[in-house]
Amino acid sequence: MQIVLIEDNPLMQQLFSIFLRGQGFEVTVAGTGEAALVAPISLPAILLIDLRLPDYDGFELLQLLRARPELRNCPAIALSGLGESDRRAAFAAGFNRFLTKPADLDELLQVITELVGDTPAR
Repeated sequence: MQIVLIEDNPLMQQLFSIFLRGQGFEVTVAGTGEAALVAPISLPAILLIDLRLPDYDGFELLQLLRARPELRNCPAIALSGLGESDRRAAFAAGFNRFLTKPADLDELLQVITELVGDTPAR
């Protein structure tokens, strides 16, 4: 399963990528919304989107990605360092889950499992 990580912070990109690849996921990293819009996405996939990107906000980006017929039902997890105000807005925008950064990796894996069932074998 592919996870599309849309995050502009290089340290967070590295942390999430190493962890998720270690769990058996294929990880595609995009540092901007524009890069995410042109990234190849194979289904099944999960979108992991930072809400504050340099070129898009995550709410708008989710709408653009979900406008693609193949991604309309793709599960999406919002990432934010701002907390409760972003949580409400994320759910209103259509995100399936919300995690506050820095995200606990065990919680991230639990959320992914809730969204898609069993995770890939290690």
